[in-house]
Amino acid sequence: MKKLLILVLLLVIPLNAQEKIALKHQKWKLKSYKENRVLISKEEGVWLDNISEPEMDLYKAQGDSITNKAMIICPGGGLFFSAYEKEGVKLAEKLASNGITAIILKYRTYPREGSVIDWAATLWDKPQMAIDSAKIILPYSSKDALTAIEVMRNSASKYNIDPNKIGLMGFSAGGAVTMEATYISNSKNQPNFIAPIYPWMDIVDQRKVPTNKPPAFISCANDDPLKLAAASVQIYQDWIQAEAEAELHMFSKGGHGYGMNKMNIPVDSWSQLLVEWILAL
Repeated sequence: MKKLLILVLLLVIPLNAQEKIALKHQKWKLKSYKENRVLISKEEGVWLDNISEPEMDLYKAQGDSITNKAMIICPGGGLFFSAYEKEGVKLAEKLASNGITAIILKYRTYPREGSVIDWAATLWDKPQMAIDSAKIILPYSSKDALTAIEVMRNSASKYNIDPNKIGLMGFSAGGAVTMEATYISNSKNQPNFIAPIYPWMDIVDQRKVPTNKPPAFISCANDDPLKLAAASVQIYQDWIQAEAEAELHMFSKGGHGYGMNKMNIPVDSWSQLLVEWILAL
């Protein structure tokens, strides 16, 4: 039965997106391996690892009030895997149903023979190894994010979006990708608004608010075991000090990686707050 469920998920999930868009990229010097899709659990859904070919999964805006805004989503996973369903598909579907075009970015992740997911599980008590390994990949992942923005901006008319209303967001390591891309962006690929969700800032070195000062939506939980609350507050403070727009939602409980899971506590409201924030921009 479990094998049947996995097969159904692997067949259905790619079909949820209306369009898959490959991203041009320079071939890296790292060795690539076969991309894997693994059903972790009912809550976590499918994770992907060994992503070496970046692409975007597009979810067109739907509903009675379609906007001209778009959000590019970077799922988390330590840059070792992508929590594609919990921090990608479920949010993309919610944004699209509220009239916001959503794009899940499959950015490049750490390459390793076999299961990177299994290997990453051994790094919990080796934080410096995790940081050092993730820093190897961050330049590639953030470049994929910048390319995604530029592609969507150049194709804005095709997808009925405003080229000046393209956002970038991410969870945990995807939040690091979001912030790294934001800090190093230029006029062609700057995000117009950003949403780092419990961002893993340990791997991000440059932290200067960019000149375009994109409005920021930040969310985290005080009890995050990775202690990411302070970094989230720091981003908020940096934005306010730069006289940029920022909105911070800190929840007393939620832990790390709550994503789109329903926990029956106040943190469940974060995604609706995000929707309302985007619509108000």
